[in-house]
Amino acid sequence: MDNVLEITIVTADGNHVIANSYQNKELFWALRGGGGGTWGVVTSVTYKTHPSTPLSSASLSFSSTNSNSTKNVLAEIICLTPLLVEQGYGGYGGGSTDQFQLSVVSPKVSAEETQATFHWLFEFAASQPGLSVQNSTAVYRDFWSWYSAIFATSIDFVGFASEMSSRLLPKNVIQTDRPEDLAAELLRIESGFEYL
Repeated sequence: MDNVLEITIVTADGNHVIANSYQNKELFWALRGGGGGTWGVVTSVTYKTHPSTPLSSASLSFSSTNSNSTKNVLAEIICLTPLLVEQGYGGYGGGSTDQFQLSVVSPKVSAEETQATFHWLFEFAASQPGLSVQNSTAVYRDFWSWYSAIFATSIDFVGFASEMSSRLLPKNVIQTDRPEDLAAELLRIESGFEYL
């Protein structure tokens, strides 16, 4: 809701009110999700828009019959994470010892850079015993194209969250000299874990 610049509403007493960061600030905050309740009828909203930006994406998913292979791949993803953050990637990932899925995008890198960044990870995952791996890189014309391609399919992201912007895994946890230990701990969570 940070892209909302101004909201016009009709309040319960029939007044037309403009709320923005300069006038009726508390109402502006509340209308943008700052609290529950009914504040009035919104009659107009002004948004700050941005031009569409192409996104370069990478995805990796696998099913596994070898928990050690799953842990090895997750450890490599943990090692790769600081570079992904530097390159502006964000996305979703997570899983359990028998399945894993990672899908990330960045508006800051080209298709060639994405292929170069993920080549090692894709090759490493494919070399692990007991994994049935699918991976790809692609360029989408904008965020909505990527979102539609990922979430309009039957891919089940229940239980997955965001690694790159996660409040669950702070930077000092990801930047570890023992990524295999962190991977093992994440995989110990019985119902699957959220990462990215």
